[in-house]
Amino acid sequence: MVARPPATLRTHALAVAVHGLLALACLGPVLADPCHRAVGHPGNDVWNHVWGFWFVFSSLSEGTLPLHTELLAWPQGGSLWFIDSFNAVLTAPIQALFGPVAALNAAVGLNLALCGLGAHALALRVSGSRAGALFAGLCYQSAPHLLGQATNGITETLAAGWLPLALLGLLWAKEEPSLRRAAVAGLLFGLNAVANWYYGLFAGIVLLGLIVRELLASLGRPRPWALLRAWGLPLGLGAAVTGLVVAGPFGLFLRSMSAPDAIVTRDPEFVKRTLIEHNMTDVLALLVPGRFYSPDLKAAFDEDLIVVVYLGYSLLLPAGLALFGALRRKAEPWAALVCAFVLLCLGPYLYLGGAYRSVEGSLVALPFLWLFEAIPLFGRISHAYRFAVGATLGLSVMAALAIAAMGARPGARLAVGALCLARLVESMALSPAVMPLPWSEVVERPVLAGMRSGAVLDLPITLPVLSRARFIVDQVTHGRPVPFGLNDPLPTWLATNRYTRFLVVLERSRVALLPPQLPWLDLVAGRAEAVDLGLRYIVVHKDFYAPAEARKISAFLDQTARPVHDDAAMRIYVLDGAGGADSDSP
Repeated sequence: MVARPPATLRTHALAVAVHGLLALACLGPVLADPCHRAVGHPGNDVWNHVWGFWFVFSSLSEGTLPLHTELLAWPQGGSLWFIDSFNAVLTAPIQALFGPVAALNAAVGLNLALCGLGAHALALRVSGSRAGALFAGLCYQSAPHLLGQATNGITETLAAGWLPLALLGLLWAKEEPSLRRAAVAGLLFGLNAVANWYYGLFAGIVLLGLIVRELLASLGRPRPWALLRAWGLPLGLGAAVTGLVVAGPFGLFLRSMSAPDAIVTRDPEFVKRTLIEHNMTDVLALLVPGRFYSPDLKAAFDEDLIVVVYLGYSLLLPAGLALFGALRRKAEPWAALVCAFVLLCLGPYLYLGGAYRSVEGSLVALPFLWLFEAIPLFGRISHAYRFAVGATLGLSVMAALAIAAMGARPGARLAVGALCLARLVESMALSPAVMPLPWSEVVERPVLAGMRSGAVLDLPITLPVLSRARFIVDQVTHGRPVPFGLNDPLPTWLATNRYTRFLVVLERSRVALLPPQLPWLDLVAGRAEAVDLGLRYIVVHKDFYAPAEARKISAFLDQTARPVHDDAAMRIYVLDGAGGADSDSP
């Protein structure tokens, strides 16, 4: 057994200070204006997440569950489970005081700090080394994958601090099985799963591996059933507590995606196609530093999302040393865990050096494919590369064991300090992660508050989906429905209505002038249909048009709608006849 130093108040305070300061350093670019600068690249998911935080908070404030909205996908609306409802609820007090952008930034900072603290606590229990725990926490908190997800503005993937806490609870319960410890472990497992379904699956994989390992070890013992007697009741209670925490949210999540009016869906065939064509993981991406992405979504799809799975040699090397030190037996299970998560991270087929590899004309299938086809839960996984989180956590614990094996040798403290510095430099300067973290400015436009009836159509329609999502954040001000969903490139209604379809044609046309003859019969009929359904406002966002395109769109709208506002950023039109009098014009 590794001797564990007593956990003093000073130990806890140091851990909180180190990991809290690192989280604040990551938030540095938004601290000048945290109520308007949101962590995340403006071409990525940050807008959807700001909107989601606001949607959850607004629904709960009105006494309704955030499970359905008529604000998106107008005129039908639809069922929706916002994927980061957990953090939206946790940061509700901050949103009540400072707004949704501040709440999102707080969620990013708190989760990054929790990643460090959770890995620190887990590594301290496994290794007994304060220095090792500090290094493990820094490694996990500064994981290039997590920093990449912060760039993407995907806040729920940053809730990775609950995973080491769940494993910590599992180890605590295993050391001395009891109902109390099992209940605590079950609660942590449940919170981890609700924070992020992926991380709930990761913890389940670890638990399953531990059970299999203990069962195999018990086969050579005189009384193999003693394990069942010791673990049976606590394991059942822990599972029951996890079920109580998870059942409601997970059931609502599944129901929202399978509903006929689901705004977000996860069809298995679509998910598999996404895994193969969009979210593949190159083996080299785990090992190649610099701006090496797999896939390079900017080059392939002109998307600003980045996929980072780089593990880092400042972590791999000390973790590998754990297998040759005095604590190698304690490191071996974690090494097996790392291997399993790395293998799953590679997805359904072997992708190496920018291409899928085949043998005798067939793609090389990996274990992920077998699980994908055999287990329904795996059929929902569209981002296999997120298994890099589990691999990073396992490597961090192994690194702590390597440091623990050094003991109090001369120069040990200096070596740990050098390792910590090397890890931070590699993660933030040499890895594929983008540092400082990019941010998006959420601008308040008071003029939009005058929109008191009807739906709003924002132009351009044909922007990339994630870039166009910035328009839905204006609902925080005007509260009116819009035709766009969260992932719908071109909503069906906009493509079928003859008036809005013509707007799409104009945007896609390279001709700088309007046609000499407009299809007035179609336009009048389409406009009337739109007005009857409740379309009231058209907002032209000037910054997204070239000058000639802006003049063309304005020339068309000047003939078919009534301008009521014009400034450097936007021009607002009203479709008269929707909602009665025009007194609600901005």
